Amino acid sequence: MKSFLKYFIVTIFLFFILLVILDFTYSCIYRYPVHARNKVSWLMNKPANKVYDYAIFGSSRVFFHLNPEQIKSKTGLNGINLGYPASNNFEIKLMVQEFLKHQKTKKIFIQVDDQYNKEHFDPTAIIPWLPFIHNATIYNEIKAVDSTAVYKKYLPFYRYMIYDSKLGFRELMMSFINPNKFESTNGFIPMFNGNNERKTAKNIVLENKKNSHLEAIIDICKNKNVDVFFFTAPYYDTNINTNVLEQNLPNYKDFSNTFEREDYFSNSSHLNERGAEAFTNLFSLTYF
Repeated sequence: MKSFLKYFIVTIFLFFILLVILDFTYSCIYRYPVHARNKVSWLMNKPANKVYDYAIFGSSRVFFHLNPEQIKSKTGLNGINLGYPASNNFEIKLMVQEFLKHQKTKKIFIQVDDQYNKEHFDPTAIIPWLPFIHNATIYNEIKAVDSTAVYKKYLPFYRYMIYDSKLGFRELMMSFINPNKFESTNGFIPMFNGNNERKTAKNIVLENKKNSHLEAIIDICKNKNVDVFFFTAPYYDTNINTNVLEQNLPNYKDFSNTFEREDYFSNSSHLNERGAEAFTNLFSLTYF
């Protein structure tokens, strides 16, 4: 019995050590990737104190809509697109916070839309942040909205096991062999046509109240002496009471009904490549 108990304890101890080693290895690879697999890893791996003329934040309605290289060709301004799919206000706040902690810019732009009233984290968009949960600021932010954050931080390798499809071995290996498509354009990827998808009319009603995460962004920018602008990207055949956004956000601009051409859209919420080119031109003319 003693020998069995000893064997069991040694096995558990070695297994724990293995998990610690795996956790450390995975985290190092995400922190210093050969090819960043997502925008968070890309941002966290950028050299400190790089100066940008502007930075744009948001969800897929930024990621697929605004091309900094196109803006640069027209204005000479150096910018970065840090939008990524599924981002809600909480993840956007994290992105702004970490960007301004390590980089410098004069202006930031935040895309807001039908997600404006959401205060919770997005279960998909939060995943790219988990390799960096040992960062005290990131952990404290996540802990405030996710009651399981303590387990994700202190149980070694736990976060990589429960999110294996997004953070597991396959994603890790792809970071060595598969270059991302957004780095060469400073954060932009076009969404191709998909015109066979029906673009149904939508009616969106926003609640007239402030959002705590967006208010935090405004305070962060004020403390950093950075000008912050809010905007709503184009929709197709969609009604949204953007007067709520105008009342609650400074420097707000509504582009939601800018384009009526169906051939500019992949679906009712996303422009295709042609539409993104047109919107980037309009965005550049409006702000620069």
